Amino acid sequence: MEENQSINKFVDFIFSKNNIKYLIILFILGFILRSIAAVNIAPNADEMVHGTHSLGIIDSNKLQIMDQDAVWFYLTDLFYRVFGENLFGLRFISILFGSLSIIIVYLIGKELFNKRVALFASLILTLSSYHITMSLAEMDTSMMFFVLLSMYFLIKSLKEQKNIFYVLSSLFLGIAIMTKQIALLFVPIFILFILYYNYKNLKLRKLVYFIIIIFITLVPILTFNYLLYKDKGLVDLQFSRFLGVGKETYSSIEATLKPFRFSDLFFSYENNPPGLIEGWSIIYRNSPLILVLGLLGLMISLKKNRDFSLLLLSSLLIPFIFLSGTSLLSVHFVFAVPLLSLFSANLLDFVALKIENKFKKISYLIIILIIISSIFFIQKDNLLKGKNEITNIIEFKKDNIDDNALVIVDGRVYRGRIVLVFNDKRYLESTYLSDLIKNQDKLNGEFASLNTYFIECATDDCGWGTINNQHDFNQSMEDIVTFFKNNSRFLTTIKDSYDEDYFKVYNTKLNLKESSLQLADSTHSWFYYPVRYMGESFDDYKTKNFFDKSLDLIAHYILYLEILIALFSIILTFYILIRNENKNET
Repeated sequence: MEENQSINKFVDFIFSKNNIKYLIILFILGFILRSIAAVNIAPNADEMVHGTHSLGIIDSNKLQIMDQDAVWFYLTDLFYRVFGENLFGLRFISILFGSLSIIIVYLIGKELFNKRVALFASLILTLSSYHITMSLAEMDTSMMFFVLLSMYFLIKSLKEQKNIFYVLSSLFLGIAIMTKQIALLFVPIFILFILYYNYKNLKLRKLVYFIIIIFITLVPILTFNYLLYKDKGLVDLQFSRFLGVGKETYSSIEATLKPFRFSDLFFSYENNPPGLIEGWSIIYRNSPLILVLGLLGLMISLKKNRDFSLLLLSSLLIPFIFLSGTSLLSVHFVFAVPLLSLFSANLLDFVALKIENKFKKISYLIIILIIISSIFFIQKDNLLKGKNEITNIIEFKKDNIDDNALVIVDGRVYRGRIVLVFNDKRYLESTYLSDLIKNQDKLNGEFASLNTYFIECATDDCGWGTINNQHDFNQSMEDIVTFFKNNSRFLTTIKDSYDEDYFKVYNTKLNLKESSLQLADSTHSWFYYPVRYMGESFDDYKTKNFFDKSLDLIAHYILYLEILIALFSIILTFYILIRNENKNET
């Protein structure tokens, strides 16, 4: 009897009018596609900074790092521990929140337009090759999820005038900022829209609460900079750029920090095209069909729901303009894809409903084109050809290299890649090998036969991109390779996703003092910080009185609460979907 009831409930669910089943399918499909991308795409340079800086941050108890806020880093470190030391674990936050964005886009589309638009938008986002390939160890996809969640609650608060929705909107917008600071751009957008939408019946108290809650979420940032400045006269990178405090600390990376210049939007600079042209080009190169459909669907969206379409449009244009004038990287513009998906969906809905019956199939043809386009770009980005070289070397390391072995890595391997792969091992860059050998007499302990692995860069340049111009350095590395080839046992060749040789691994015994391992550990530093924060960092601070200690404690509690709320948002997303759909059925 119970079995029949279960079957009946399942059948009722399948043939019910709510869209939960479709959203679950889209979420699972989106998660699978993004997981494949995360495993197969080779890491970029920024990931080597952000990803490695997340490792060990939970144990460090830091409020933030030099250039980014802490929520994303804590979550990444958490899931890196859950899923093990691999690119999937490192990129899991982007996979998860990118997939959850599919559901939030549906909820926004349904709230502003209708169910068809909502489903079209979520389908487009699910299949967007641009959104899929940005499932990286970067903050942008996760940040945009929290922006979208905040936007959903903002829409609900304005339509239903319920205080709880104002609170949730401001809370998740604050968490978006604590995920990546660029989300600050959405604060004036949302505030101005609240003023615009409620201009006839504006309740300033609600707006003040909205701002106060966002301010509270940012207390960890403000506390970190206050205590760091008080103790060492330093501030983080962003405060340093705007206040001019401690600029010498960050002088080594100053050339990479392009300030926003309004003129760069419209005029060429440093042999680069105008920012606005390059910004649109980035989106077009990564997602041409969705961009075109989105621009065509914009007017339809404005006609259907003028006020809230203006919210979507301003949320697209203002960050786009800012980024076009300062930071022209593909990953930074992925925020636009969910918004363009909503505009594109309105075009598909218009074609399906407004054109004569014999042309209704055009909308389905467009969907097929989106699918074909996604497959093309997925293939173009090499997502389906196999695991990348970093995933492969990590898997080899986990299965074959013990914790007390010395790992010597070819200096032609980009340092960020070395840190990412071998951060849990006793590694040494081969550029330090001669110093290690010369200083044996100065080290404590007895000589021993140390189990040693050598990792050769088979391509002669494994991530630096500059080795071809450094003949002497390349030759010195080749001399070390020759030594290990002649005095070691060859173990294996590590392939990249194109099945080309990338690393070669050798094993030998070196007669070195055991304290050589500690000397190797002492070299473990990367981009301002000791690896896994195993040692003192330049931006560690000390609290010197009761007020500072209390403020530091409160800031940590706020940060930990934000991390818990960010995790809770996973459950909240599904709860909202189920409640929303079931409510509409009754």
